[in-house]
Amino acid sequence: MNYLFPNIDSLIQDDFILLDEVSEKTDLSQYKYIFHKDDENYSVLPINDYLFYKKQSIQCLFWKPVSTFLENESIDNMLKSEATNEIVAILDSNKRIKGYIFIAALLKQTFSAYQSIKALFETTVDTIDSSVSIVTTSGKTIAWTKGAEKIFSIRKEDILGNDMAQFFPEHMLLNKVSMQTGQVIRHQQHKPREDLFVMINVSPVKVDGEIIGAVAAETDMTSQVLMSQELMNASSTIHKLQKEVTQLKSSQEPFKLMKGSSKSMEEVIEISKKMAKTKSTILLLGETGVGKEVLSKAIHDSSSLQEPFIAINCGAITGSLFESELFGYEKGAFSGADKNGKVGKIELAGDGTLFLDEIGDLPLNLQVKLLRVLENKTYYQVGGTKLLNVSCRIIAATNKDLDKMVKKGEFREDLLYRLNTLTITIPPLRDRKQDLLELFHMFIQEFSIIHQRQIKYIDPTVTKAILSYDWPGNIRELKNLVERLVILSDDGIIINSLLPEKMKFDDETNQSTLKTVLQDEIQSYEKMQILSVLQSTNGNKQEAAKKMGVSRATLYNKLKKHGI
Repeated sequence: MNYLFPNIDSLIQDDFILLDEVSEKTDLSQYKYIFHKDDENYSVLPINDYLFYKKQSIQCLFWKPVSTFLENESIDNMLKSEATNEIVAILDSNKRIKGYIFIAALLKQTFSAYQSIKALFETTVDTIDSSVSIVTTSGKTIAWTKGAEKIFSIRKEDILGNDMAQFFPEHMLLNKVSMQTGQVIRHQQHKPREDLFVMINVSPVKVDGEIIGAVAAETDMTSQVLMSQELMNASSTIHKLQKEVTQLKSSQEPFKLMKGSSKSMEEVIEISKKMAKTKSTILLLGETGVGKEVLSKAIHDSSSLQEPFIAINCGAITGSLFESELFGYEKGAFSGADKNGKVGKIELAGDGTLFLDEIGDLPLNLQVKLLRVLENKTYYQVGGTKLLNVSCRIIAATNKDLDKMVKKGEFREDLLYRLNTLTITIPPLRDRKQDLLELFHMFIQEFSIIHQRQIKYIDPTVTKAILSYDWPGNIRELKNLVERLVILSDDGIIINSLLPEKMKFDDETNQSTLKTVLQDEIQSYEKMQILSVLQSTNGNKQEAAKKMGVSRATLYNKLKKHGI
């Protein structure tokens, strides 16, 4: 607040004259002070004193020493100086006197500035609704807002002027840590009391590099944490019920495994359902980890095909083994072969589905043989002479750009034409943020049950990091990350520091924004869980309330709040 400090220019007086400028003809009545320079030091006399004693020698005059400051020097330096003289001479860049000021006038304006700053500070503290507290290095509490009174149930009159350690366990005081280490704490989930969860920011207060205190700002997260805990309990129950229902059902909707309610995923599922009704070859395109095999299995399960789903990874086995894996071989076909021969994947698939994953890694010489299978629907086993028929449907998948590979001569153009009769492109996770959050919460629920670690609270910065990351590994990478977070979480709390270094989110967003983000996430998750419970009870609200562990009135309030 430097703008509140005195303006030096407004204090400078210019009714003075230098001794070496005085002549017999000089009219001294228009000046109040006369300055005398001796070497590098200046001294001063009131003009009246000078006129009274001027007949005496200059040395006999009682010159008063003055302090000097350059005109561009900061007001801070002047106020911090040890000058005790009542007059200060202001020098220009040539170190000539530009004017003078009275220390008394400077102190008067400085005190006025202090009063203004004090009033602004006190009004700010009284106006803030959120919790803000300030302590000195001695532990003395010098600020305690209404928000702090509300969160901690401690009156301002009781805590101001007292040591904060009298009201909180000393090991819980992060402001003390900040003062001792100089550390700035941002968006850290904190538990100052056993019955209280807050999101806290702490900064040390420094003057001339020395720490004189600390400011702490907290947002009450207790209700959100308890709500999250309640939701996780309900989710655990729902998950168990879903597993039981799935086991009782003879079949289920195959595409439910393709999680995502975004428009792009709805379109993928819709076109997949239509393709499932045919036995035409299907080509699935998409980055690694987007769920190409899961989608291919869903297409198979939703079709009328009764035979098995057989998968083979074209990039995981050598070219020499791939042919025998795909077509099988007759007994005695080659040295070291099984004496009884081997059934190939095509024959195993029967009238079902053969899934060729990573088709872009298939060597060119084998691409020719696969092309013949697709064109003629026939093949020979390795070392065999009997022509066998292909009755399975083939679904191929790749994360590579086959068109570019064709141009480079790395993939046969005629094979590509055969494969992409029906093509589905699965969008990457970074392009469907809506599905990202849904999958994130689903995996949290899944792994919390698998590892028996109840997740009570997720730091909002973790959610923001999840949304900001590009996810090159897509769903597979997200699933692995969530399992890591669940395993590493302490007391069921997932915080930003648990994220890999490349994902950690550092944001100076204010506390109210973070609170809003978390509340929105919880509300969305709560609504999703309520709808799931209602579906499992066929709309029976009394039964749904019982399963959720809440009263019927509470459930009705939640239904009204979410517009269900």
